[in-house]
Amino acid sequence: MSSSEPICVYTDGGSIGNPGPGAYGLVIRDGDDVIERSQGFKLTTNNRMELMGVLAGLALTADNGRKRSTVVSSDSRYVVNAVENGWLKRWVANGWKTKSGRIKNIDLWKQMLTYLEGRDIEFRWVKGHSGHPENERCDELVQQATMGNVNELRIDGGYEGKTSASTAATSSLFGDDVDNDTESLDAQFPEFNHLDSSGKVAMVDVSPKAATSRRAVAKCKVVMSPQTLRAVISGTVAKGDVLSVARTAGIMAAKRTSELIPMCHQIPLGHLQVDIEELEDGTGLNIKASALAEAKTGVEMEALTAASIAALTVYDMCKSAERGIRITDLRLVSKSGGIHGDYVSG
Repeated sequence: MSSSEPICVYTDGGSIGNPGPGAYGLVIRDGDDVIERSQGFKLTTNNRMELMGVLAGLALTADNGRKRSTVVSSDSRYVVNAVENGWLKRWVANGWKTKSGRIKNIDLWKQMLTYLEGRDIEFRWVKGHSGHPENERCDELVQQATMGNVNELRIDGGYEGKTSASTAATSSLFGDDVDNDTESLDAQFPEFNHLDSSGKVAMVDVSPKAATSRRAVAKCKVVMSPQTLRAVISGTVAKGDVLSVARTAGIMAAKRTSELIPMCHQIPLGHLQVDIEELEDGTGLNIKASALAEAKTGVEMEALTAASIAALTVYDMCKSAERGIRITDLRLVSKSGGIHGDYVSG
C-alpha cells in the first residue's frame, strides 16, 4: 500500500426526537482494511452524534494519521463547514462566542481541535441517502445502534451534564458511562426537533420522558381604530360581546391544538387562561394566553394557538366595521419546565 494513499473515514449520526436516543455510525477504509464502529446513547442530539462519529473516526486513525493524510466524508454540513470554512478557528479566537451567542457542543469541538492538531485532514460533504455505499452503511449502523431497549444505551455525558466539558467527549466516544460571516453555525444548522436522523419530518418521540409541570405564556396585539376599540370595550359591536367570545374561542382552540398543528402532541391541559386588555396607547387590544399542564412536552403551542385564535375572533367579530384591523407581535413570552429549562423573551 502506498504511503500516499489517504485513510478514508466515513461517518453518520442522528437521534430519534432530537433530543432523544441517538447513535453514530463509522466506516474506516485503510487500504484493504475496513473497520466499522457504532455506539448508541440514551439522550443526545443529531449534531452531537454527527460530531461524535467524526471524533471516533479520528481517534481510531490517530496513529497512522500522523504519517498519512486522512479524508473524512460526512453528510453533516454542520461538521464539514465548521472545519473547512474556518468557523471553528474563529470560534476559538472569539472565546466560543458569536453574534448569535455562545455556540453549542463546545466539549466536542474542543476534542476536534485536539484530533486535528498535527494531521493532514480533508473534510468532504456527501449527500445523505443518495446511494453512497459507505454513507448508507453508516446510516445502517446508526439505525442498528438505536434499536432495542433505550435504557441499555450509554450516556452522552456532555449533553446530559453528567461530567465536565473537558472530559465529556473523550469519555463518551466509545460509550463509557461518565460523565464575520461569523454567524453561529448553530444558528445555521439548529437542532430541529421535528426532523429524524434521515432529515424527514417526524413527530418527536417523548415516550422516554417523565411528565413534569409545564407552563407557557404567549401574547399578541390586535391593532384597530379608536372608534372600533370603543365599540369593543363598550360591548356595542353588532355581533355581540367581542371580549367574552374571543376568550372562549382561545380556550377552545388551545384544547384542539394537536388537530391544527401536525406535529403537536395531545396534551391534557390543566389550565388555560386568556386575558384581553386595552393597549396603554389606545391603539387596540393586548391578548395574553397562559397554559399549564403536567406533561412530557411543553405547552408553548397551546398558548400561541389560544392567543392567535382569540385575536382572529376579534377580527371576525369586528371586520364589518373595520377591514384594516391588524394582528401583530404574536410571540412566546415565557415557558418553564422540561430539559431545556426556562425561557423568557427579551
